[in-house]
Amino acid sequence: MRNHFVEGLVDPAASVGPQAERAPKASPRSWAKEALFFFYLYCGWVQLRDAVRSLLGRSRVTVLYYHRIGERDVLTRSIDDFRSDIEYLKQNYDCMSLREFSERLTANKPFRRRAVVVTFDDGYRDNFTEAAPVLTQAGVPATFFVATGFIETEREFPHDLRAQRYDSLSDDPESCFPKLRWDDLRAMQSSGFEIGSHTVNHTNLGTADRQTVTLELHDSLTALNEHLGEAPRPFSFPWGKPEDINQFAIDEARRAGYYAAVSAYGGANSRDTDRFRIRRVDVGNGHLTGLAVRARIAGFDPEYFRIKRAGLEN
Repeated sequence: MRNHFVEGLVDPAASVGPQAERAPKASPRSWAKEALFFFYLYCGWVQLRDAVRSLLGRSRVTVLYYHRIGERDVLTRSIDDFRSDIEYLKQNYDCMSLREFSERLTANKPFRRRAVVVTFDDGYRDNFTEAAPVLTQAGVPATFFVATGFIETEREFPHDLRAQRYDSLSDDPESCFPKLRWDDLRAMQSSGFEIGSHTVNHTNLGTADRQTVTLELHDSLTALNEHLGEAPRPFSFPWGKPEDINQFAIDEARRAGYYAAVSAYGGANSRDTDRFRIRRVDVGNGHLTGLAVRARIAGFDPEYFRIKRAGLEN
């Protein structure tokens, strides 16, 4: 992938706004969690499971998602941690694009090796200034899902506004997380990264009326194609939990012309996965240690277990 990420950029640190102190990653009970993650990863069971799946051509594909890269808050993965994540993925997994994964699902091809797909949600500018250079250097493909109504604006995402109510940053006039620009997205796409839709307004399609669902899906795709050129594009459900997704929205995403859709829960995927119900695993939380991320990628996903126990899975 060609590198377009140094031309015309301001200082990357300035591009993500004022830096806040990160929350400590260690706590007294974290030692027990780390021991559990270590045991899960290295007791031999994961290796045996993966070997059997490989022989059967049924290795799993884990689609990962991040939001921000920097040092701003506990939901932002630090650049050092992100670089470590990508190095680990490169050494231990097949790193494929979402497009390739979708095509293999369509063809029902066997998966002989465990694989991962890297994705980002929302459209923060640090995706361009911080994440993209790391991915380019490592040769790892990625898909960036953007809410088109936030591009080149100072609008705040609903989850950021909610977080600011409980954060001293709420009184800071520079607390807005900068958003991607269309020029950024063009450079990213030219470098081989995929740009997908995350609606126009980061709308919860599980609760929106049908007209809104249709408009959010169609208008976002239209904006992407007008600014970036016609291309097959995937869709990411905002919020993305079981209650935020329904069959009408899935069917409408197909009709709109997307080639796949991803959630924000559910763990790993198999060759039987529906292209419009692709599961993902959250690894972008700033509190997660390296071992915790590796355990989630290998299948130890607390969010999936919670949803499974509650009977919320679609």
